[in-house]
Amino acid sequence: MNLMIQWTEKWEEALALWSDYVKLRPPKFILTEKEEKELGITESFAAIRLVDHQIVLSVRKLINLKLEDYPLEIMGHEIGHHVYCPGDLSDQGKLIFITREALPRFEHLAPMVVNIYEDLFINDKLKRQHTLRMEDIYKKIGKQDDPFWNFYMRTYEILWALPKNTLTTESITENIDADAILVNRIIRNFSNDWLRGAFDFANICFPYFMGKDANKSLNQFSVLLDTKNIGEGAEMPNGITDIEIESVLTDGLDASLGKKSKTNKKDDNDESSPAENSKDQVPKISLSPSQYSAIGEALGIKATLSEMAYKFYKERALPYLVSFPSMITPGAPEHILEGNDMWEIGSPIENINWIESVIKGPYVIPGYTTVENVYGEMPSYEVESNPIDLDLFVDCSGSMPNPQTDLSYLTLAGTIIALSALRVGSKVRATLWSGTNEYFTTDSFTRDEKSILQILTGYIGGSTCFPLDLFEKEYKNRSKSKRKSHILIISDEGIDTMYTQEYHTDTRKFVKEMLEGAGGGGSMVLNLYSQILGKEIAEMKSSGWNIFTISNWDQLVEFSKNFVKSTYERNKILYKTH
Repeated sequence: MNLMIQWTEKWEEALALWSDYVKLRPPKFILTEKEEKELGITESFAAIRLVDHQIVLSVRKLINLKLEDYPLEIMGHEIGHHVYCPGDLSDQGKLIFITREALPRFEHLAPMVVNIYEDLFINDKLKRQHTLRMEDIYKKIGKQDDPFWNFYMRTYEILWALPKNTLTTESITENIDADAILVNRIIRNFSNDWLRGAFDFANICFPYFMGKDANKSLNQFSVLLDTKNIGEGAEMPNGITDIEIESVLTDGLDASLGKKSKTNKKDDNDESSPAENSKDQVPKISLSPSQYSAIGEALGIKATLSEMAYKFYKERALPYLVSFPSMITPGAPEHILEGNDMWEIGSPIENINWIESVIKGPYVIPGYTTVENVYGEMPSYEVESNPIDLDLFVDCSGSMPNPQTDLSYLTLAGTIIALSALRVGSKVRATLWSGTNEYFTTDSFTRDEKSILQILTGYIGGSTCFPLDLFEKEYKNRSKSKRKSHILIISDEGIDTMYTQEYHTDTRKFVKEMLEGAGGGGSMVLNLYSQILGKEIAEMKSSGWNIFTISNWDQLVEFSKNFVKSTYERNKILYKTH
């Protein structure tokens, strides 16, 4: 079609609007409703995908809206999403979270609000720097007698000094005018730092949804929503488990003048910008797993709760990774040739030094003229590091939080220690346990990170009964050739079931034997609410367990950082070589 040819010819010019060095694949043009449905472009005339840096354009909708003559405006706008705002999935995820926080009860509108917020930055640059006809796009779409739509269009009129009612209807109230002026200041002041203005923009938008059918706004703006499912086909981006939220307006700062308001009076000679004034102490919010999953859903990322939890806890754990203990053993002694000795019949024939045997005489007579090499030994100065494997048991009874919805410090601590072990070559067996025969386990020791974290991020929520059968399976009659293991148990007062449950043998004696069979020591970190287990704890200590008590679960993160040091020192004594 002519439109496809004409727009393709303008592609390089559209790229140059942002930089001579921008390289993106040409846009994908779709022609039929069937293709639109397959690609999820059922409402807007354009869409972007950050995972493959693709721009998709609906020829049918462009023609229906009479936008055939605006290739630079539309393609330049879509390129702007890729290279300017948001530019990547991480910033998009942060914008969605910040916006959701400003829209209580209307969180489902966050992707729409983020989309039109980004459009303001992109369109303003294209209009002011390249004098493109951005307002004509909205004229073609048409006016709507809706307060939120008019507030948004009024913002463009102020940004570009357009006469009133160029894009809006006549029903512009003073409140709409005031809100548009505030947003104008946000766009101009934070054109290179849009994350800082997102909360205030969403706050300004919030009243327009109250007491009304909020879905009506979604329908009205659907033709503009080109970032819907922007992350489809991608994995969750890094960097969105802790997000800073700033508010210039609620801190008493005027976004246009960069000075504090009368309620926060300051020196008239201070001309610092709002960015400088509000940067001193920026609150950082730690996301819960459910908030993290909600961001992924808003980005269009297809993943199960388990997969989201795996990614969440891994990212939260990475800053805390530490060195895991290893056993240091000397290398094998080096053999030094010292001379020859007589080879006698009955010795291995491969030991004969045939050259030296022939030199001794013209005939080789076994046991008379045959010789073999004699070697001495010299100590080796090389050492070998043998990682200690980790046998990790995490309590998941009903008293524990569900790590897929709420932040579980048990899961986080287990993840920190498991990833630290994997990093130095150890293998890990991860077990999540609850009641009798209620447990999830990797079954064997493994270096498969994903399978380990899938166990740790699961949830059972039943009664409490420690799985002694897993001890028996691994440590009873264990081969001495197997690598040593360190047993780590994270629990609370339910750890007493290690001793009190019905088992086919004396549980106290059995547990002690299994700990000795592991060979790498054992630790327990216990959240104890009282002194009721004093006798049991004393017995556990005397059996060889290192006991760490905490008073609340968030202390587990600090424990996980200190755990390795104490464990390493103990193992260094146990396995010291001379």
